[in-house]
Amino acid sequence: MATYEGYLLKIKDTVFPLKYIVSGTYKSTDNQRTELKANRNASNLLVRQTSPNFKTKIEIETPILFLDEYEEIRNILNQGIINVRERKIQITYWNSEELKYKEAICYMPDIDYQPKNQMNGELIYDAMRLAFIEY
Repeated sequence: MATYEGYLLKIKDTVFPLKYIVSGTYKSTDNQRTELKANRNASNLLVRQTSPNFKTKIEIETPILFLDEYEEIRNILNQGIINVRERKIQITYWNSEELKYKEAICYMPDIDYQPKNQMNGELIYDAMRLAFIEY
């Protein structure tokens, strides 16, 4: 039986707050298959050799953020970083295909930052896309 604990994504030991995930933007492509070899035989039937190691990709979008909100996100991300240069990060995520939580070591692609004009002297950031691609 599936045991959902009320969160979708955890960075190391910290739950990623749902308030920083725009509704409808959380997307998880669970257990992606990788073809090692694929070809057609003499009967034109597809013969596949699929890796036994499945990989997951998670994407989210944040709302517009004030500097202190982005700093909270940055602190959460930083505490999960295993290797700064490689942007390797440790996560736990809800795997909808297996209906359970799984841990993963992921690559976090570059983030596009779009600081907006200051509002009442405060810096704000446009929505950001965060992604986690399992190694």
